[in-house]
Amino acid sequence: MKTAILTDSGCGLTPQQAKEYGIYLVPLQVIDENVSYQDGLDMTTEDLYERLRQQHTPKTSMPNGESLEKVMKEIREAGYEDVVGVPLSSGLSSTGNAMRMAAEEEGLGFALLETYTTCDLQFHNAKLALEFAQQGLSKEDIVKEVEKKVVNSASLIVPNDIQHLKRGGRLTPVAAAAANLLKLKPILKIDPSTNGRIDVIDKVRTEKKAISKVVDDVCDVIKDAQGDIFVIHSDCLSKAEEIQEEIRKRCPNANVHCNLICAVISAHTGLDCIAIQYMKK
Repeated sequence: MKTAILTDSGCGLTPQQAKEYGIYLVPLQVIDENVSYQDGLDMTTEDLYERLRQQHTPKTSMPNGESLEKVMKEIREAGYEDVVGVPLSSGLSSTGNAMRMAAEEEGLGFALLETYTTCDLQFHNAKLALEFAQQGLSKEDIVKEVEKKVVNSASLIVPNDIQHLKRGGRLTPVAAAAANLLKLKPILKIDPSTNGRIDVIDKVRTEKKAISKVVDDVCDVIKDAQGDIFVIHSDCLSKAEEIQEEIRKRCPNANVHCNLICAVISAHTGLDCIAIQYMKK
């Protein structure tokens, strides 16, 4: 059966970029001052950053029903019978369930790929799923093959302002409690071991020490192995580029990328946040 790959804008792609890859995409929603915007359509990442600079506190929501219905019709009309959904982590959003219901209403088979992540690593998983779909694998086998790689992946986060994550309810209770500790910088993690929720794994005194520890942890995992490492940031490019170069020196066989944290995720991380995502081959 012909299988389509569907993700959401939490992966950082615009609809046009997703189309160029051959991946279907549905926009999440950013809600600011009681107005709802479709991520990547009505609001760009830079638009969101500017609102954060103005001390706005936007919220986010899963795709609206109209967007989901529209993309499922497009998938069916393109001749697909099955869909593999690659949404942001179910620990952060119920988008995966919404995808499933929309697919079933359109008469499409559906399989959920739980990647316990978002941003560039989510996109990376969607691309892997697409490769297996193009090889003719069934939706169930696509999920199984990518899941083998997901177990070797994680995202480590050093936020400058943890209050954004706390307000949005995206933290575990332990991590939320860490936000109240004075003079400590929490290091956060999201991966299969946290069930796709954001949890605290350490607390240090300064941002410099936090970033150093995160870089050490990632490089200890990857070392001389092959893999992909994504250094992503919310409006702190120079800091991210320095980290990228350090990792390149210490992990010579890995592909080390640098990119923005997209709007719908930056709404929760706030500005000046660094995250390092990786998948070891």
